[in-house]
Amino acid sequence: MTSETKRLALIGGGGFSKEIAEVAQLCGYTVEATYSSQPSAQVGTYRGYLDELLADRAEFDGVALAVGGVSRAAIQARAEIIAWLDRHALPCPPLVSPHAIVSQGVVLGAGAFVAHGVIVNVDARLGRFSVLNTGVIIGHDTRIGDNTTISPAAFVAGRCTIGADGLVGPLAKVLQGLTIGERAMVGMGCTVLRAVPDDAVIWPRPDNPVAADRG
Repeated sequence: MTSETKRLALIGGGGFSKEIAEVAQLCGYTVEATYSSQPSAQVGTYRGYLDELLADRAEFDGVALAVGGVSRAAIQARAEIIAWLDRHALPCPPLVSPHAIVSQGVVLGAGAFVAHGVIVNVDARLGRFSVLNTGVIIGHDTRIGDNTTISPAAFVAGRCTIGADGLVGPLAKVLQGLTIGERAMVGMGCTVLRAVPDDAVIWPRPDNPVAADRG
């Protein structure tokens, strides 16, 4: 491995790994190896799973978590992988698309992912392994928790706090200054008008766009 080459390993062999790999390549990484619980790879060569990655760690400059946070079960699976990465002190750089806008004062935790078309406004904080998917808008001074996924085209206004291990669904809107608790799930298209407690699950009413509790 030359000093000019940065090699990144992926954990996760599903479709989301293709998005992660594209941004990683735009950030200057070479992505040739995928480690997954299933014997498949969308990017590069399938090399086994976590034990094999540990044995191969010297080959790589970093690791990217490419398991999508699309459900509570998936987010829990991500949390378990993050704990494993922490135990073994594997480096996980944040990845930010050059087609995103990240304002001054923004802080990115290890392993954070910012996809194409995202706008992150001034002084926001993105937690470790948080995911801002395509077209997300994050307001000023907002805090996104560790291992929380903000799905495509969602809007989170300024001075919000989104707790760890959560999910904000596609096209959802979270209004100014609200807090969404840890492990909360906000469904597709919800407009969140009030604080959301830990572990809540929220879906829009069929006859009303205003969010309604279903947890």
